[in-house]
Amino acid sequence: MGRNKPLRKSVLRSLLHDKTANTIVISAAAMIPLMVMVGGGIDASRYYMATSRMQAACDAGALAARREMLDDTFRPEHRQVGLNFFDQNFNDGMFGIESRVRNFTSDGEGTVTGTASGTLPTTIMAAFGFGQFNLSVTCEAEINISNTDIMFVLDTTGSMAGAPIVALRSAVMSFYDTVEDATAAASQVRYGFVPYSQQANVGFSIPREYMANSHTYQSRVARFREQFDFIPGNGVRVGDQMVLSDQTEWLPRDIANLGSTNTNDLRFRNSGSSQRAAAEDFCLNELPGTYTIGGDTWQVSGTQYVTGVWSGGSSNNRAGCRGRLRKTRIATQSDVIEPQTIRSVVWQDYVYCPVDTSDNTPCDVSNPADSPPGWETVDLSTLYDDNRIMLPTGNQGAMVNHVWDGCVEEAATVLADNYNPLPAGAFDVNINLVPTNEQQRWKPALINAVWKRENPGNVLGWLQQTGDEGRPRYVCPARARKLAEITRTDLQTFVNSLVPNGQTYHDIGMIWGARFISPRGIFAAENATAPNGDAIARHIVFMTDGAQVNGVENYSTQGIEWWDRRITGDGNAAREFSRRAERLQAACRAARQENITVWVVAFGTTLTQNLIDCASPGRAFQADDAAALQVRFREIAQQIAALRLTQ
Repeated sequence: MGRNKPLRKSVLRSLLHDKTANTIVISAAAMIPLMVMVGGGIDASRYYMATSRMQAACDAGALAARREMLDDTFRPEHRQVGLNFFDQNFNDGMFGIESRVRNFTSDGEGTVTGTASGTLPTTIMAAFGFGQFNLSVTCEAEINISNTDIMFVLDTTGSMAGAPIVALRSAVMSFYDTVEDATAAASQVRYGFVPYSQQANVGFSIPREYMANSHTYQSRVARFREQFDFIPGNGVRVGDQMVLSDQTEWLPRDIANLGSTNTNDLRFRNSGSSQRAAAEDFCLNELPGTYTIGGDTWQVSGTQYVTGVWSGGSSNNRAGCRGRLRKTRIATQSDVIEPQTIRSVVWQDYVYCPVDTSDNTPCDVSNPADSPPGWETVDLSTLYDDNRIMLPTGNQGAMVNHVWDGCVEEAATVLADNYNPLPAGAFDVNINLVPTNEQQRWKPALINAVWKRENPGNVLGWLQQTGDEGRPRYVCPARARKLAEITRTDLQTFVNSLVPNGQTYHDIGMIWGARFISPRGIFAAENATAPNGDAIARHIVFMTDGAQVNGVENYSTQGIEWWDRRITGDGNAAREFSRRAERLQAACRAARQENITVWVVAFGTTLTQNLIDCASPGRAFQADDAAALQVRFREIAQQIAALRLTQ
């Protein structure tokens, strides 16, 4: 037994001094903090993932609920929309969440607030006494618009008459209300309008320096010819006795009244034997003779007493005395008429042709000697003082006062099938055009100064005739409005003034809509910046209820295509249609390149590919009826109004 004690001491001493065995103890002791670190990381990651997903679901629900609100009124159906969107993004039980609660409310002023909460059981950390995490998130969504320019390009063609124009007015007002409800106090929101058909009434918005001083119109010139008339002399010499008149006349009962035509002076007595006898004696015996009246010699002869001559008045005085009255005088120099030839100018006919108001050579002819007398030089600059100008276009060349209604003819262009890229000379499609010469300036459209020229033998030549030619179809829509802040009352008045008429020239509307809103071009000084210095969001809302419709005999912004041929070169209707469709795309493309969002709404018509291509991506809509139009305009307004999360 004694020998065992040294053995035990030796074993213990060996273990005590064995360093390899110490690792086991150290590792066991280190397992506890390691499990805490790993478990904490895993559970913390689950917590952050769940919280992030719950926050995203709350945001989605708040945005969806606010988007459904037409105004600041929050209804149960709006809350349900928010709950539905929350559930789609964070369903019950996701990540093992328990006791999930979510809700959406509103402050009554347009802000939607969402809240959500739940508990997340832990996994590894449960072994150390941490059983769950409490999750809680909040979110807010509101519409709050910043600096924004909105240009409406509105189809007001004939097909919009009746219910469609009423629907359009209502939709524009609803759009306005949606945007105004979301406008921040320090922001600038401006509205502009270009109603269009086959014209756009923009002339009164164009600065004067960009309007032309002369232009060629498809008009007419009155032609005149000389006429010579010979007037023979009277053959009278000074000192000759001239016969002034020699004729039978009724004579007065008093010599002092010779020459009178008053019936009371010409009545003679016809009753009472003595009175009648005296009157008859005066007529037959005393009145004949020679008298000097004002230097002339009057000779009365061959008198007759006639009863029953006069009616009315006293029945005792109805007789009359008539006789020959010869008037003569001695001729003086003023009585002598010499023979002469009189020259006069008389109207002959009209020549219908292109008339250039810059000079008096009205028609482009190969032989200037055949040119008819032209207009006097007409300076169009006088028109802009009061929007009126006198031109010799009336009956037989009479001067007529022409009143300008504000529609224009465009700047010069080039014949092209492809407008991408835009040809250098196509000034009429350039939305940023700033004219520097007469060719690039806009010209007043004067419908009462233009005529068609129905001349089958020579469609572009002169037409010479005495009758009036027909006029082209012309419609000048309601006056366009530049970008400006506008009250609801003024807007209602404006939309009520829209009168549907004319055919559908989409390119004309879009070109001017883009010009009015572009930060460059002739309105750059008004459009480039906002008073608060912040950026400006720019939008064009283009609405049409029909497909493109053109006519080569219409008077449009390019003149009368059949005769002016500025688009086609030959008056071909199909070519005009295709080229105008391409011009629409050029204007839309140019607008988008200026960072302008183009929205297109096809109202009661098919959303054609040409309209889709005009819009910014995802910004083309179709509205089949008035209710759908209202919805589409509201949706666009809400997106323009920058629906956003505020918390």
